[in-house]
Amino acid sequence: MSLNTEPTLVPAGLPTAVLARQIGGPELARAVTAEAPEEQGKALSLLIGQVYESASPPLKARLLQRMIAPLGVLAAVAVAHGAFARLKLQTGWHDLQSLAPELQKISADDVVALADRVQLVGTDALLRLADVIGKSPVLASSAAAALLMTLLIRKAQNSPPAED
Repeated sequence: MSLNTEPTLVPAGLPTAVLARQIGGPELARAVTAEAPEEQGKALSLLIGQVYESASPPLKARLLQRMIAPLGVLAAVAVAHGAFARLKLQTGWHDLQSLAPELQKISADDVVALADRVQLVGTDALLRLADVIGKSPVLASSAAAALLMTLLIRKAQNSPPAED
């Protein structure tokens, strides 16, 4: 599937399926409206990859920090040929912004794979992205980010509360 990587302003009141079709075509629109959690999860991962791709380097670092935080080193090794494990070992996840050249090597496809893995950890791990997106006027104004926020909120509302 090919995603539109250009930031798109969000028209008011546009249904999510129509917005998804404009962003990523019919395949993304089907995934967004699917009943199956696996399909909805794939839509989330694709949108996270697109948001990452259009983000500035400091925002990329913050998005990755939020997604990487709940993963252990072994889980990170299993994603994107160990690219995230290398970051973990070099920074301890704390100062990804200092590794700007390394961040440039992380592709949107790598981030999609990371998002798939993070979803196995649980909804809370992805909800941390909403904070980063919501605080960035540039990201928050893109159609992909708006749709991602909508899906994250829906997912949070449909998930059982986390046990302490």
